[in-house]
Amino acid sequence: MSDEKIPLFFHEKYGEYSFGKFHPFDPKRFPDFIEEVKKEEKMLNEVEITEAPLAGDEVLSTVHRSEYLEEVEEMEKTGGSLTMDTPVKKGSPEAGRRIVGGSLQAAKAMENKDFAINFGGLHHSGPDYGEGFCLFNDVAVAARHLEDEGKKVVIFDTDAHQGNGTMDIFMKDPNVLFISTHQDPATLYPGRGYIQEVGKGEGEGFTVNIPMPRDANITEYHHAVEEIVKPLVRQYSPDVLIRNGGSDPHHADSLTDLALDMRGLKYLGKTSRSMAEENDAGYIDLMLSGYGRRVVEGWKSITIGTLDVQVPLPSDQKIGEIGYEPKNDLKETVIDLKDILKDYWEF
Repeated sequence: MSDEKIPLFFHEKYGEYSFGKFHPFDPKRFPDFIEEVKKEEKMLNEVEITEAPLAGDEVLSTVHRSEYLEEVEEMEKTGGSLTMDTPVKKGSPEAGRRIVGGSLQAAKAMENKDFAINFGGLHHSGPDYGEGFCLFNDVAVAARHLEDEGKKVVIFDTDAHQGNGTMDIFMKDPNVLFISTHQDPATLYPGRGYIQEVGKGEGEGFTVNIPMPRDANITEYHHAVEEIVKPLVRQYSPDVLIRNGGSDPHHADSLTDLALDMRGLKYLGKTSRSMAEENDAGYIDLMLSGYGRRVVEGWKSITIGTLDVQVPLPSDQKIGEIGYEPKNDLKETVIDLKDILKDYWEF
């Protein structure tokens, strides 16, 4: 690994990615996290805060249809919502384009760096739709750029909500292996991501969904990673691994029912970067989601893991331990998923 600083892409415009005063997505998370990093010398010594550029239509059109981009542009002028939870407020499309620009720059950084970070993960936006607080899909833009450069990509989506937009964009694509751990879709938006959803056509077998039971803690996540995620990443042997997902698997999240503590969020960051290192792959970390009062603390915990720095975790109760017996629901899901995937992968 390089001794050079890790680019952390940011722009003050990120703070304008907003859906209204009482919406659960609080845009203060972006500048608040930057200030938290600046207060932690050991974290700040590892990163270089780098300005994210604006992504134009030529970038967005690599994953979105032009008609959809026009719809968003028009909606910003006239007012309206893509879905009930995703209004298009003035300034938010430009902020979204900045977020996409940051993730694209993180992908471009893989040419001469092995690690980059951005505030990204707008994974509910698909080829011709936006929803779930997501206008444009920065994860997909980053992966598509890498794919166009001839690289094999793993997207490891650890958001509590399944990444339906990313999945739809790469559903038929064997050059991007999409793996998602998320709360059981029978109990949470977007209601996608069942184990039977494995891709289509040439992409069959390259979409892998791992539904997590309610109250899943580090015990269950470790079981899913060891039994499914690591074997797939090892066999696929990617050039770059992208992890996206914020703090919403945390037990105090206001929109979800999972039960990771701060140690569990650190585990997601640390084990994801370790998987990249073990496979000689570049690593991109994208954080954006999380709801309630502990978002920035959750992001900090993830980043402590990815940077592997000796910084105390935010205070929290401890829930679960690695090595304990995982819940039967998850053990059964893993068995069933392996049976489905046996036509494509070895376990």
